[in-house]
Parts: sequence; structure tokens; C-alpha cells
Amino acid sequence: MRKLQFVMVAAMLAGSTTVAAAQDAAPQGQRPGGGRGFAMLMTGITLTAEQQVKVDSIAKKYAEARTALQSETDMEARRAKGRELTTKQADEVKALLTDDQKKVFEKNQADAAARMQGGGRPPR
Repeated sequence: MRKLQFVMVAAMLAGSTTVAAAQDAAPQGQRPGGGRGFAMLMTGITLTAEQQVKVDSIAKKYAEARTALQSETDMEARRAKGRELTTKQADEVKALLTDDQKKVFEKNQADAAARMQGGGRPPR
């Protein structure tokens, strides 16, 4: 009986640890604090360790701002504020990049804009 109780407690602890780890993990391919769209803008850009820390900090700051924006009930105002946050975030990140990195970032921005014009589908 005592052995059965031990096994049940061990199984419950293992299950709760797995759930907690899954909730804390960032989605694959994403940096903490950044969204999938932001990660796409950084595709093809290799950052230095110093740049990475700064970019992660910027991404976290704007992720928190977007979370706060969720309470906005006026959808048009919410969209406008969201676009403003996206622009400010991109400007802050671009200020950290080298000229070569900026070219890749700007190409990624243009590609993203083209996808949005096409209804979110990749261009053919």
C-alpha cells in the first residue's frame, strides 16, 4: 500500500512538472518576449551577444505593451496602437543593427508587408 502511494505521488509530481515546463517554454522559433511576426523580421540576421540582449529587452518591452493593449475595447484604436507599437519596436531594433543587418531586416519587413497585402499568404 505504501509503495502504491509513493508511485502515485511521484506520477503526480512528474505530470505537474511537465505541464509547468510546457507553459514556460517559448513557442519553437520564437524568442521570449517576441511574437512570431517579430521572429520573422529577424530571419537571416545573426546578432552579436550584446545585440541579442538588447533586442530581447526591446521585444519584451513591446510584448508587455501589447499585453496591456488587450484591454482596449475599441478595435480600431487597438489596431492603430498596435501598428504604432510595431513601428516603434522596429525602429528601436534597427537602431541596434549594422548596415548589412538593416538591409536584411528591411527586406524582411517588405516581405511581411507583401504577405499582408496578399491576405497573409506567402507570395508566389
